[in-house]
Amino acid sequence: DAQYMGGKVEPARPAANNNNSNANHMMSVTTLTSANPESEFGWYLFTDALYWHVDIGSTDWSTVNDSSNPPITKVHNHALNFKWNWGFRAGIGANTSHDMWDGAFYYTWLYASNSNKAGKTGSVVVDQIGIGSSAPLQSGSTKWDLHFSMFDWEMGRWSYFSKKLALRPRIGVKGGWIHSQVHTRFRNPGFTFLSDNGIHFNERFKNNFWGVGPAAGFGSMWVMGFAGQTMQHRFSLTGDFGGALMYGHFEVRNNQRAVDNNGVGILGISQSGLTRNRVAAMLQAMMGLSWDVSFNQDKNHFMFNLGYEFQYWFRQNQLVQTFIETAPVAVINRRIADDLALQGISARFRFDF
Repeated sequence: DAQYMGGKVEPARPAANNNNSNANHMMSVTTLTSANPESEFGWYLFTDALYWHVDIGSTDWSTVNDSSNPPITKVHNHALNFKWNWGFRAGIGANTSHDMWDGAFYYTWLYASNSNKAGKTGSVVVDQIGIGSSAPLQSGSTKWDLHFSMFDWEMGRWSYFSKKLALRPRIGVKGGWIHSQVHTRFRNPGFTFLSDNGIHFNERFKNNFWGVGPAAGFGSMWVMGFAGQTMQHRFSLTGDFGGALMYGHFEVRNNQRAVDNNGVGILGISQSGLTRNRVAAMLQAMMGLSWDVSFNQDKNHFMFNLGYEFQYWFRQNQLVQTFIETAPVAVINRRIADDLALQGISARFRFDF
């Protein structure tokens, strides 16, 4: 058997020939040709420009009820939709002499924020996430911030499975944090049931996650063709699929208060016991196109890859909604437990030296 890379042939290794009875049963071992780029010292640096969109499940925060045209009541649901945001990924890697494996360590960062308002003259606003649901409201606003910071360490091996197809199985460790903060305000200056001087609700929610755990996956490269006088320019289709299971800690906070028009406190809730430890699962995938070239007598290598990437974090939104029942008076909690999705364009620049 033989494996091919650029015309080079690596013969299979024969089984050991000795008097050991176990050796008589050994199979011949074929080593797949490495698909790692050649460079002088075996090190490489890479950075990704990320233009991603954030989707968080269950961001419905209010409804607006318009009864200006009876008997029909128009109800408009308000949910927070995030915009596209810039982020980055940066890392360093090295090719090893141990079976031609390579290792890499990298960091991914993204910040997303958005806000929304609800309410108009003659309408009634309903709070869907907090204690403001106990009163008719005139207007509301919300702001959601998400901080995504993740570290990855992995070991893998690029190997040619045919002249045009290379795969890289990998194992590693993923760890980091995802912090979410929500600040919601509702107001009704003329409301006189709980106060003779109007009412304003100020609600703050926090869902801070950190986790660490094993990760695995594989990359792929389908070589489409070569260009240049010496055919040094290579064009390929690329793909990647992986996942991780992380021990996760969710620090969940829920603080809400109501004041009158003068800022005098009417009602306040500060909850405890909302924090959870649970397994956090995620999946990721990417498809793209790459161009790479070796130069300086194969001492250096440059690669550019443009792809579309997905990350799906299961049950990442652990915020707790709070409602007040009036008969009897009681505070009711409902945990959301919905998902987080990141998707968008990833542009990678890699330099081997």
